[in-house]
Amino acid sequence: MVTEPVLENRGAQNYVAIRKRVNMNDIPAVLPPLIPEVITWLNENNLNAAGLCFFHYEAMTNHDELDVAVGLLVPEPVMGNGHMVTGAFPAGRYASILYTGDYQNMMEGHKALEDWISNNGLQEMRQNTDEGIKWGGRTEFYLTDPDTEPDPEKWKTEIIFLMEDL
Repeated sequence: MVTEPVLENRGAQNYVAIRKRVNMNDIPAVLPPLIPEVITWLNENNLNAAGLCFFHYEAMTNHDELDVAVGLLVPEPVMGNGHMVTGAFPAGRYASILYTGDYQNMMEGHKALEDWISNNGLQEMRQNTDEGIKWGGRTEFYLTDPDTEPDPEKWKTEIIFLMEDL
């Protein structure tokens, strides 16, 4: 189930993450285990998360591999260590949609947001390269912790895309 998409301006948001290249089919096995690793690193460095965990889809290669940053928002910029990278989602205009349901069906949320953007004459920030597509801000923020809510049909995820200024 998805909500009606919305368009809103957001401020910059700092994050700490681990970047990983992964085949789309391997996302469920490879990416979720990185979240506890980021949390452990934050705790070991006496840093607090300022928000939700996320998967930030940075690029997709011509071979259906995705470059993904798996991380958490933090209140201030921090220094990474090579394995742990830091950055910020840029301030800008974002289209978002709320998807409710099992993560394995989340493509329906992405597709609904893509269709809404296209039907409203908007354009997602993206760049086609020789290697594939680079996205400006295609991200899933996980609003429900599966450890506290066992029913996948109740899991909520905010899907956001950074938009081009037209």
